[in-house]
Amino acid sequence: MAYKELSGNIFNTKAMAVVNTVNCVGAMGKGIALDFKLRFPEMFKEYQKICFQHLLKPGQILPYKKSCPIILNFAIKDDWKDPSKVEWIEETLQKFVDNYKKLGITSIAFPWMGAMNGGIPLETIKFLTRKYLSTLEDIDIEVYDFDPDVPCSLFKTLEDMVQKNEYSTSELEDLSGIKARYWVKIQDAVNDPKTKSINNLCHYIVKGKRIIGKTNIERLFVFLTRYKDGNITAGKSLF
Repeated sequence: MAYKELSGNIFNTKAMAVVNTVNCVGAMGKGIALDFKLRFPEMFKEYQKICFQHLLKPGQILPYKKSCPIILNFAIKDDWKDPSKVEWIEETLQKFVDNYKKLGITSIAFPWMGAMNGGIPLETIKFLTRKYLSTLEDIDIEVYDFDPDVPCSLFKTLEDMVQKNEYSTSELEDLSGIKARYWVKIQDAVNDPKTKSINNLCHYIVKGKRIIGKTNIERLFVFLTRYKDGNITAGKSLF
């Protein structure tokens, strides 16, 4: 068992559980939480339902066990507009230490919680994370410093699909709901050597504008997840 600090993409982890940092008002619109929302839409719906019932409070952990990996939503904000608080981060870390054995978790991946959109200095977060987690001896722990250039399996799936030229843009429109003209832009971006990850693609700019907006990003994630799992077939659109 080991504690490791890594640079990379947390969604490449092989750990049985992953930590997502959330607020208590049902919004996952920025940072790592948005990535979780796009990759695990059913988790987001369940989290949002709990929030709308005012059942999630700062300092609590909301587990989601229906996915692989298991997702532990650490509530380190109240409203998304407000910063995180050190005491809420400490509360969630202590709750994790007290309960990971009961949950049967033997490996887990963390981000540096609250260091990006949470507004807390990274060195403070590192101190707290090491304080609570680095001495645990019966669990594998990875803590990720996010690298936007590291690809995940979904980007590799997209890259492979573009290189194979398996579908026409009109077929891709039927399968994904993304207009053919946007697929042309997506394909051009994927073929650009500077595009190394989904993050790069989502921020790819042509003539001062991002090539893909929020709705199409959501559709792309759904499509790539289905494609990766072998759940799409060309020419079988519903009428």
